[in-house]
Amino acid sequence: MASKESTVAIVPLSIQTPADVSRLLQELETIENSFIKEKAVSAKEKVAVSASLQAVVKQNKLSVAKVSDRNGLKELLVRWHDHAPRLHISFSTEPNPTFLEKLLFWLRQEINPEIFITIGLQPAIGAGCTIRTTNKYFDLSLRQTFIAKRKLLLDQLAPQAVPEGPAT
Repeated sequence: MASKESTVAIVPLSIQTPADVSRLLQELETIENSFIKEKAVSAKEKVAVSASLQAVVKQNKLSVAKVSDRNGLKELLVRWHDHAPRLHISFSTEPNPTFLEKLLFWLRQEINPEIFITIGLQPAIGAGCTIRTTNKYFDLSLRQTFIAKRKLLLDQLAPQAVPEGPAT
């Protein structure tokens, strides 16, 4: 895996956040300790692997049973943890998991195949979302749109009253 470090690895859609990567690193450490402790063929059968780690292993054609693949997997997870691009997206309510999966799929197709997201809640934004990267902030909320178009909104809701002339 060290030779593939410059290539992009496949990140399963089930791995969405930096916290997911941290959990995988901890799980891999537990697996490594189990193999070191047992040092037997039967250890392969005793090691429980989460669905998330299985997805990473399968999509990147690795094997948890091989020491070299475990080392490569650890390098990969550390790279994702330390260097992968991250977005923090805030919504007014908890987004639907299907929507998040589609959003992450699109981000990985169009922005970066190793991008991770963190979801936050900000009820004050109304509809839409805010997006924060390490050096940019985008407010795509209905609240911000209303603020930006306040004058137009007021003009449309309360047009200036035409002064009435003297009654004749």
